[in-house]
Amino acid sequence: MKIKQRLLLVISALVLAAGAGRTPAQFNPLSLAGKVVSTAMDARSKTEVATDTEIAAGANSRLLDDKKAEWKGVTLLVFAQHVVLAGAVQSDDAKKRVADVVRQDKRIRSLANELVVIRKEGDDGSLLKDKTIDTKIDAVLTAAKGISSVNMRWKTVNANVVLMGVAQSAEEAKIAVAKIRGLDGVKAVKSHLRVVAPKK
Repeated sequence: MKIKQRLLLVISALVLAAGAGRTPAQFNPLSLAGKVVSTAMDARSKTEVATDTEIAAGANSRLLDDKKAEWKGVTLLVFAQHVVLAGAVQSDDAKKRVADVVRQDKRIRSLANELVVIRKEGDDGSLLKDKTIDTKIDAVLTAAKGISSVNMRWKTVNANVVLMGVAQSAEEAKIAVAKIRGLDGVKAVKSHLRVVAPKK
């Protein structure tokens, strides 16, 4: 009973602290609690998180405004100003154009273009199967001991997984890739994990 009371107090405090001015439909205290925990475990500073958010928002806005860029099916994975483009496009020209539009932000430290060009029916995979794999990855990395999944991003296209972000050691990166490869339905994993020792 005491645990339930404490949990209710914590949720109530979160609601009061962050819910001011919001309608109940706009505010979920459990997602806020998850963000608080995630932020505390994030390898990036608050400034870096804000910069990554700005990079992603700006790139998405430019892609929407650019009539030549084929953005449907494109996902930007951004972590510590490093960007990986994942998803599927209709042509080699579209793949290049998306990269050119995203790369306009000079704050981007590196950009890897892992967009799949759809050459034949099925190259873009099954949305349902790919989302299922993404969900499995979330579960397995979150549950795995020694992996800080909050510092990783991933996208599945046609059962091929693109992984990026930061691992605190080569061993953590190796375990993360192995866990993903071991999932049912995964064909391959392309890792763009950078090994960055934790700040002391």
